[in-house]
Amino acid sequence: MRAATLHGKAFTVRDMPDPTPTVGQLLVRPLFTGICGSDLSLRKQLAALAETLPAEQLPVIIPGHEFSAEVIGIAPGTETKLKSGDRITGLPFTHTHDGPQTIGISPGHGGGLATLSCIDAARSFRIPESVPDDLAALTEPLSVGLHAANLARRHKGPNVVIGCGPVGLAVILSLSLQGRGPILAADFSPERRAAAAALGADIVVDPSTESAFTHWDTLAFTPHTMSPLLARDFRGLPPGPNIFECTGAPGLIDQVIKGAPPHSHIIVAGVCPHEEKLTPLDGILRELTLEFSFAYRPEEFAAALKLIEAHPDKAARLITSRQPLASTEAAFDALAKNPTEIKILIDPNA
Repeated sequence: MRAATLHGKAFTVRDMPDPTPTVGQLLVRPLFTGICGSDLSLRKQLAALAETLPAEQLPVIIPGHEFSAEVIGIAPGTETKLKSGDRITGLPFTHTHDGPQTIGISPGHGGGLATLSCIDAARSFRIPESVPDDLAALTEPLSVGLHAANLARRHKGPNVVIGCGPVGLAVILSLSLQGRGPILAADFSPERRAAAAALGADIVVDPSTESAFTHWDTLAFTPHTMSPLLARDFRGLPPGPNIFECTGAPGLIDQVIKGAPPHSHIIVAGVCPHEEKLTPLDGILRELTLEFSFAYRPEEFAAALKLIEAHPDKAARLITSRQPLASTEAAFDALAKNPTEIKILIDPNA
């Protein structure tokens, strides 16, 4: 098979041995594979590792954990209603003797940036006939945003989304389709702000010129008093906004905590592998809730696929380019440096 392999700092497109599915797995031909913030983070981590280890000790990884695919074969002994020729997408997680592994991030489980891959049959979902291959590859990132939105049930809103990359936009789309507004979205990129508005944001702001935390009047929300000691009859849980941190940028969690009004529910959905520093007293005095969102639940994955089926035009708004396998490294560079890009899909067969 052909695959884009990440070894140290660089990608190489080369021939690799075909994978062999184990019991419970499908052999699939990826159709479209998305590049995600987790992939960019993985690349940075491997580049840093390359500064400390010799090349022969570095792992070789085939990235790509968000993809649509065609079933090519089914491992003997696998119980499934799927059959060869079916189009599927699925949860990029599998179990091994060493514990759970992420397909496309773990060295032993090559992902969708290849002409062949393996995925668990029990975690795969048949793609509806009306959903094209490229949109089906958006199921995984939309699930991430849907899960983050579903976590924010403590307050009715309003909702503030910091960062309008794929996860932030998926949060906006999920909130909008659930009728949970109003929604304010903040991003430096005019293209991403335009996408946020198209997907349901009521207000979009450029953080370089204005704060996301100064529009409460426009959002029809009045921040509550900081402390219950300041009011004689203060009882119960006061209202507060939902604030979604969807960038993973260094220092941003602390900025959100310092800027959030009392009783805010902060959901961290951005990939943040680095150490963060914050002052707990900033959150204690205002009774902030800080919650971290990881991946999604299988039912949310299924719901995201139905969302794409019901709203293909909105889902397509996330895709900014489709590129061949040979352009994988350039696509990673573009996504990391070019704020006009949102979701780049790779066609491994092109």
